[in-house]
Formats: sequence, C-alpha cells, structure tokens
Amino acid sequence: MTTLRFLLHHLVKAKRIKLAVGAICEVCGYAGALEDLEVHSFLEDAEDRYSPAELEPFLLILCTWCHRALHTCGISVWEQEALVQERPEPIREEIRAILAYIHKPYMPPEIDMEDAYREASAPHHYRYGG
Repeated sequence: MTTLRFLLHHLVKAKRIKLAVGAICEVCGYAGALEDLEVHSFLEDAEDRYSPAELEPFLLILCTWCHRALHTCGISVWEQEALVQERPEPIREEIRAILAYIHKPYMPPEIDMEDAYREASAPHHYRYGG
C-alpha cells in the first residue's frame, strides 16, 4: 500500500487534491506545509484496476507522521475506508473532478512565418508625448 505512481507523475493534481481537503491531514488534522502531506492509496494496484476518476475512494491525505504510523501499525483497509467516508461529499466530488481532468494538448496557432517576420522587422513609427 503506497502512494499512487499516477500522482507521483501528476504533481499538480496531487497538490490540488491536498488543497481540496483543506491542506490538512485527514487523520490528525495537522495543517502544515503542503510538502508535509502525502496522498496515500490503501488499495494495492488501484491505478491498474481503476481509471483515475475512480481512485478517490481509495485515497487519504496524510501528514508524514500519520502516513508512517499507518504503515507501521497496519491500519485495516476497512478503517481507512471509514476515514474516506467521513470526507464531505463536495470535497469528494472535487477530488474526482481533479483526478478525471485531462488537459487539452497545446496547439500553436497557425501563422505564416514570413508574414510574422515581415511584421516584426518592419519599421514602426512611435509617437511620444501629446
């Protein structure tokens, strides 16, 4: 049970999920720096079995200390699911939207490079003052 590889490759989404829960640990309520929070997945191979939009029920935002304690003490999946169920529905919806979002690829505008060069290199007359 580890942090999802998916979110390790999507740092912006991980940050937005941390912010969606109020930038606090969902276990102890620690409200420190975002770097002290981790996105924890409690279902092994969840990202292989589910689409990104379906991962929300298997994620917890934990501070470093609670994350370490969770792995050390062996908190059951049932207990972790109960913590997710306590998350308010608007926050759950926001996390699902963050996970499901796929940005559109950037397409540069189609321009005639010769016209752009002529315009950029043409003398411009500027008027100063009144």
